[in-house]
Amino acid sequence: MIPIYTSKNIKHKVQLILLSYGTNDVYEICEQLNIIITKNNLGQAEGLLQHLKEENRYIIHTNEKLTHQTIQKFIVAHELGHYFLHKNLNAFKVANCSAVLKDKLEHQANIFASELLLPDKLLKEHLFEIQNLTIHQLASFFNLPTHVIQHKHSQLKLLSRNRMETGINHVCEITI
Repeated sequence: MIPIYTSKNIKHKVQLILLSYGTNDVYEICEQLNIIITKNNLGQAEGLLQHLKEENRYIIHTNEKLTHQTIQKFIVAHELGHYFLHKNLNAFKVANCSAVLKDKLEHQANIFASELLLPDKLLKEHLFEIQNLTIHQLASFFNLPTHVIQHKHSQLKLLSRNRMETGINHVCEITI
């Protein structure tokens, strides 16, 4: 059976993980879970979660072509999303059976990664410093890809609609 996760379910799961592991640092979480991270030539793929059944061990492969640390960190967080949300699924069978389901699982892993890398608590801690920053400035401030900030915007309504539509993209109201 394939579990269906809503954004709210994923956010709650991430909050429990943050409590359990005491960090949102993806490399520390991998270390605590004994997940090995390697860089390989993955062709078009940015990352891959592999389970070695014989050893009951997980490996996260990141594409060696991705040289930017921010993107690599997101890829590791994304693969951790698959680990925590989908590790009991055979991803290759899913991909071959349904493109829609595959896209849904990828979307869930992206939400997981965004919530892990930028938890609400972190936003609250920096509220005063970030309240007038643009999306790109926020991404730079937190050292994250802009799509993570955009996800948080959609979840928390960080940016006013008016400013989003005019392209100014200033944070003017944060309600956490």
